[in-house]
Amino acid sequence: MGIADLSYLAGRCAMGALCLLAIVRATGVLADRERHAANRRLAVLLLIALLLGGIVLSAFDAYDVLWGPGAGRITPADWAWFVFDLGVPMLALRVLRVARQRDEALARLWEMARTDPLTGLANRRGFEAQAVQAIGAARAAGQACTLLALDIDRFKAINDGFGHPAGDTVLRATAGVLAAGIRKRDLVGRIGGEEFVAMLPGLDLAEAVEVAYRLRAEVTRSVAHPAGGETRLTFSAGVALLSREGAPEEALERGLAAADEALYQAKRNGRDRVEVAPAPPAR
Repeated sequence: MGIADLSYLAGRCAMGALCLLAIVRATGVLADRERHAANRRLAVLLLIALLLGGIVLSAFDAYDVLWGPGAGRITPADWAWFVFDLGVPMLALRVLRVARQRDEALARLWEMARTDPLTGLANRRGFEAQAVQAIGAARAAGQACTLLALDIDRFKAINDGFGHPAGDTVLRATAGVLAAGIRKRDLVGRIGGEEFVAMLPGLDLAEAVEVAYRLRAEVTRSVAHPAGGETRLTFSAGVALLSREGAPEEALERGLAAADEALYQAKRNGRDRVEVAPAPPAR
C-alpha cells in the first residue's frame, strides 16, 4: 500500500471520527428534553442517521477503492468524492455549534427576563413562575404555603434625600439579607420599586410570622441607612396563607393580594411592623 493509499485511508478514518464526534454532540442535544421541542429532536435524530450513513458509506468506499474488485490507482475523482463526503460531518458540527450558541443566547435572554438586574433576585415574572411550581409541589406533599410581602419604610425619602445611587445600595443590601435569611427551598423576589416578596413552602402562618419578624430585624440590623449615625432602616411586612383550593396560579394571585393588603395595613398602623392577612376561606 503506497503513500496515496495510506493518505486516502487516513482521510476516510478522519471523516468517520468526525461523524462520531458529531453524533456524540447530537446525542447531548437529545438528552436535553426540557429545552428542545419534539420537532427539534426529530431533526437531530435525522442528522444522527445521516452521520451513521456517512460512516458506513465512507468505510465501504475505502474498502472498494483500496481492496475491492476495482482496486487500483486512486483517481482525482475518488479524492473529489472524499472532499464532498467530508462536508457532511463538517456541516453537522457547524450546525450543532450554531444551535448550541443559539440555545445559550436564548437561555441568557430568558434568565434576564426573569431576573431583576439591580439585585439579582427574581423579578415578578420569574418569582411567579417559580412560585406556581412550588405551590404544586407543596400541595402534592400536603404542605401549606405562605407569602411575605416586604417593603422598605420611607424609601422615597432615601431616594429624594440621598439620591438614587444610595437607594440602589440599600436595595442591593436588603436583597442580600433576604436571600441569606431564607431556606434553600424558599423563594424571594423583587416585584416593585422597594417591595420584595417571599414564598415559604411548608410553613404555616405562625411560623411565617416568625420568619417575617426575623427578616425585619436582620434588615434593620445589617442594612445601613444613608443618613448614618443612629438612623436605622425599618421594614414592614404582610403575611398571608395561600389557599389550597383552585389552580396554583389563582391561589398565588389571591395570596399576593392578601399579603399586599396586610403590608399596607402595617404601613397604616405606623410602619416597622408585621401584619397578618385573614386566613383564606375554605371552599
